[in-house]
Amino acid sequence: MSIISSFMDLFTRRKDSSFIYDIDLFQDTANRAYMKRLAIDEVLNFVARAASQTEFQVIQNKVPVKNDIYYHLNVRPNTDQSATDFWKDVVYKLLRDNEVLIIQDDSKDLLVADYFSRTERAVYPDTFSDVLVKDYQFKRTFSMDEVIYLTYSNDKLDNYITGLWGDYGKLIGRLYDIEMRNNQVRATVAVDTTTGTQEEQTQKLQSFINKIYKSFNENSVAIVPTTRGFEYKEVSGGTGVKNLAFSETDSVKNAFIDDVASLVGVPSALIHGSNVENKENMQLFNTYCLRYILKIIRDELNAKFVEPEDLMNEKMHIKSVGIDRPSIVDMAESIDKLGSSGMVTQNEVREAIGLPPRADGDQIVMTKNYTTKGGENDDNENQR
Repeated sequence: MSIISSFMDLFTRRKDSSFIYDIDLFQDTANRAYMKRLAIDEVLNFVARAASQTEFQVIQNKVPVKNDIYYHLNVRPNTDQSATDFWKDVVYKLLRDNEVLIIQDDSKDLLVADYFSRTERAVYPDTFSDVLVKDYQFKRTFSMDEVIYLTYSNDKLDNYITGLWGDYGKLIGRLYDIEMRNNQVRATVAVDTTTGTQEEQTQKLQSFINKIYKSFNENSVAIVPTTRGFEYKEVSGGTGVKNLAFSETDSVKNAFIDDVASLVGVPSALIHGSNVENKENMQLFNTYCLRYILKIIRDELNAKFVEPEDLMNEKMHIKSVGIDRPSIVDMAESIDKLGSSGMVTQNEVREAIGLPPRADGDQIVMTKNYTTKGGENDDNENQR
């Protein structure tokens, strides 16, 4: 078979073969957009779920207290969300949009804004207007000192997400082009010009075409009779390519997840569910991702809920205790050495692992092996 004949066979398998040129490009664009969105959602939701398990403790005079601030941060931020759902929503928006705005309504409930406009000022605090929460738009303008405004500033992730919208734009454009071709009616009319005059042929031709299109438009089933001297042949069946298959392979999916995970600072093995070096991966996640996000939130909460004087004098502050907190079991040996050596007090150790202080925990307690009096050295002196 010659090259020309095999090439012609390609076009004779279907009446409409114009989609052949675009199908690979269409599938590439669609798969890339789908995989990107899947990877972004999976990684960002992983981080958001981890951060949502954090407890924000209100510390007054070095003692944890449970007041209205604690209740809104850890129990019920608003009437419609639990604290877990609220912080999951906050962290997800923070990572996806590089910023998130939290406002307080008249009942002091914390609400996450779905849309807002920020006006930056050089001397005075920035303001936020056109604040939209669900389907309600606030008429008032909020000042920076009365809202919780978090920024993430991950340009690489932002560019990655921006590229996703570009993929969606290309995908919609290709869908539109293919749909236009799929629904387009294309036909040829052969005319026997050997009979009759040119004017007669033109009139008969137009009359015949009008009848055909009227039949197509008005009847669900249209049958075109064979007419001598006229041959109508439609070259598009109108079906085209309706359902294009997306080839989803684990290798492609994992590659996109690896890209997003590296941009956020999450070891990809945690997303894939691998148990290989899981402890080390969790430490890397806590160090390079979770603690940074929690510090962003903690700094903003201290700035908006605590007076500067109280914060500087250590009378009050807000601390976060999340899954990045060291495990007591894992730290048992280190805790014993720190306490028994007299380097720190018990309360300092308890604070480091997220436990409340004890009334008698500010004393230095040293074991016998670390003392210089009453131990082995003292006994040797007495023997001399």
